[in-house]
Amino acid sequence: MNWSEYKAKKGKTANFANKEMVTKKAVKEVKDSDGVVVRKAEAEEKRAYVAMVQKAWNPATGEKLDDQEREWSLSDLEREKKRYDDDMARAKAQSDGLAEAIKDYKAL
Repeated sequence: MNWSEYKAKKGKTANFANKEMVTKKAVKEVKDSDGVVVRKAEAEEKRAYVAMVQKAWNPATGEKLDDQEREWSLSDLEREKKRYDDDMARAKAQSDGLAEAIKDYKAL
């Protein structure tokens, strides 16, 4: 996801959504010919998660493709933001250093 475009895409072509995934299918009880349970019934198990869902289409034909989906946690998003914030801090330090170098250069 290009996060700089998120605000423009939000609600139109990209959204966060609550999703569910079946992690284990239900199993029916199985009995043998004598009525003895051979396999116990087991309930279906699901896992809930949050995903960024983006609409997708073929750029050449305009044909709609399956939506792109990526699971995100709050800690994933916070880690991604911190990475960009750290990049900005490093860029600011470089810029400040260059500003000082330019000042010294002009003083010559």
